[in-house]
Amino acid sequence: MPPEPDYEDLVRLAAASCGMPIALISLVDRDRQWFRASVGLHGPGETERVNSFCTHALQREGVLLVEDAVADERFSTHPLVQGEPFLRFFAGVPLRTEDGVSIGMLCVLDRRPRGWSESQRRCLNGLQRQIELVLSTRVRARRLQERNTELEQAHERMRSLNAFLQAEMRERQRIERELVDQQELLSSILAHIPHSVFWKDRHSVFLGCNQQFARDMGVSSPLEVLGRTDFELPVSSPNADTYRRIDREVMESGVPRLTYEESLQSPDGKVSWFLTSKVPLKDSEGVVQGLVGIYVDISERRRQEATLQETKELIERHAAHLEEQVLEAHERTLHLMEHSREVVFVLDAAGNVLEVNPVAERLLGISREQLLGTSFEALASEDERRPLQRMLTDLRVRGTVRLEEQGLRSANGGRVALGIAASLQVSGTARRLLIVGDDLTEKRRLEQQNIQNDRLASMGALAAGIAHEINNPTSYVLSNLSYLQEWRDELERELEAIPGLPPRLAETLSEVKEILAECLVGGQRIRDIVRDMRFFSHTAGEEQTPVDIHSCLDVVLRMAHNELKHTARLELHYAESLPPVSASEGRLSQVFLNLIVNAAQAMRSGGTERNVLRVSTAVEGEWVRIDISDTGHGIPPEVLSRIFEPFFTTKPAGSGTGLGLSISQSIIQKMGGEMRVRSEAGRGTTFTLLLPVLV
Repeated sequence: MPPEPDYEDLVRLAAASCGMPIALISLVDRDRQWFRASVGLHGPGETERVNSFCTHALQREGVLLVEDAVADERFSTHPLVQGEPFLRFFAGVPLRTEDGVSIGMLCVLDRRPRGWSESQRRCLNGLQRQIELVLSTRVRARRLQERNTELEQAHERMRSLNAFLQAEMRERQRIERELVDQQELLSSILAHIPHSVFWKDRHSVFLGCNQQFARDMGVSSPLEVLGRTDFELPVSSPNADTYRRIDREVMESGVPRLTYEESLQSPDGKVSWFLTSKVPLKDSEGVVQGLVGIYVDISERRRQEATLQETKELIERHAAHLEEQVLEAHERTLHLMEHSREVVFVLDAAGNVLEVNPVAERLLGISREQLLGTSFEALASEDERRPLQRMLTDLRVRGTVRLEEQGLRSANGGRVALGIAASLQVSGTARRLLIVGDDLTEKRRLEQQNIQNDRLASMGALAAGIAHEINNPTSYVLSNLSYLQEWRDELERELEAIPGLPPRLAETLSEVKEILAECLVGGQRIRDIVRDMRFFSHTAGEEQTPVDIHSCLDVVLRMAHNELKHTARLELHYAESLPPVSASEGRLSQVFLNLIVNAAQAMRSGGTERNVLRVSTAVEGEWVRIDISDTGHGIPPEVLSRIFEPFFTTKPAGSGTGLGLSISQSIIQKMGGEMRVRSEAGRGTTFTLLLPVLV
């Protein structure tokens, strides 16, 4: 940029009046500063703004004074301090526009540290005002020039726009007077109408617009629109192809396109709708030279229309179904009551039972006559009553409520878990509460079964680990015991050849022989238990393979030996030839162990003289039959039909979960088999398993 005498004179005056070798005027934008005029400074005409003296000067009022830049932590590392021109002293004041916007700085500098006097400050402030006055004068002059240019361009555009209306007017003075009048009128209209107006040339380049259109396009002045196309305006560019196509249709056909709707998407993604008209602009000979367009924002109207339409449709649908819903409510309730597989209660507004279906009677074990008139809240235990109370309160207000799980008490004191969906039924002035409950017992059974399976898997892993740890030392002990037994036998033979063997020594050798024999039997028992534990560690498996029922039973009986040895005698009645079955050996062992342990627990009293556990096998057609019988207390007839139900148990609280038989039956059924039971109170129980023969 060439030097300007006005600014050059001012910086020389600043250097002289402040007694400094360097003075400059800098202007800034967001990232850089450049020197408009300088004296005593050579080098580049601009620098980065980051951490510059100018940045700090612009952030404060008055003079920014740095008497020694090396000692000032803000500037000690600045390139102009560390390198050429090795600045040490700085005094600067910000330069601002009439609007108070900081645009640059007047500063004086020196290559050595120094002080600063009041007279120097006044000189610098005075020169600051002079420079701001020069800047302000130039800005006003440039604005006036831009305004004149804008007026001239507007005048020319208006002449072009109205030329075809003035074709018959011959007199130049009259034409100019008419154009001025039309220009003033059009300018007034464009400035005050609440619509957006624009006009374009033959190539869809904007020739002009009003202020409203400029605001719509995201610019501050119509001048910023001139000479640009829809593609070059950030707001209209997403739909520029559509606008250009319609422009071309209007100009090529010469026919206006009036009051059609189109959309405009702003940069933030908001879509607006407009009612637009476009009219071709023709010269005196009828040749289309461009077009003028006008549009009005109808976004709010469209939103209101859409809302009204949705509301109307909603009301119509509601009105159409309201009567039908009222008429069907009673029938639907009756249908649910009679045919639903779920628990259904109908309550009055106070929450008392008015009606109940058979499923609820069966599940709770309470008759309909006993339930009628009962407060529904009273069916829950004390610790579960509060959520039920809140549900009924919310139901009366909201109309529909759901509870993921709510417990009710059955006749025998057990807990019945229900997932509840409730709705308010209104018929005239009558208000009824419809409660529909889904029995969650099966879901909880599956959850408990998964927990049981996880426990068995953990037990299996533990058993495998224990078996592995015991196996090696057991082998050492058995090997050493065998060696000791052989050594004792050899010693006994050697001593027999010696005459006069003391009787006490012979007795000791005999006792040692018995002790070693007992140790070997015990060690072999440990080895068998370890082997069985390693087998039982695979009970988590689900793969079905050919299984030898007798081998599987033998393993389980060894596992249950301690449970049985002081309780009952064991009788085995195995078939001579038993074909294999397709099953999960681990799962089948789990079933056998559960039945045998249950049988042992049923025979706790009486001892081995009275109690007998009988295990028998047989082939019946295409089935292998396994019977496990005990001589225990038996199962009462009134509960025999419920023993396979999840969570049902006759054992004392804390002695069982009531899932063993349910899980066992599920395992046998998954293997394609069947599980039966027969029992007589006081005489014992027999469980029969039928498994298909492996083909």
